Amino acid sequence: LHKAGVGGFTAYAVRGMSGETSTFLYSKRPFEINHLPEAVKLELLCTEESVDGMVQLIARAARTGDPGDGMIAVQDVERMQKIREAEL
Repeated sequence: LHKAGVGGFTAYAVRGMSGETSTFLYSKRPFEINHLPEAVKLELLCTEESVDGMVQLIARAARTGDPGDGMIAVQDVERMQKIREAEL
């Protein structure tokens, strides 16, 4: 990401599931969060012009070809304000 010009991003350790893991999840009783598969959630901001390139870059780097590779969601940002530059 750094080589592609991303100035920063946030990565979270998360647990979750999608349709392909539901059999695994429901085979565990009782339900506990630690029964969910571990994953990483990545958030980054980029210009509208670079969205397609970022999506392709992340998809190429993250793809294993196995169920559970994840998803990429693209959202518009209405407004941003750097805290240190905010007028008080």
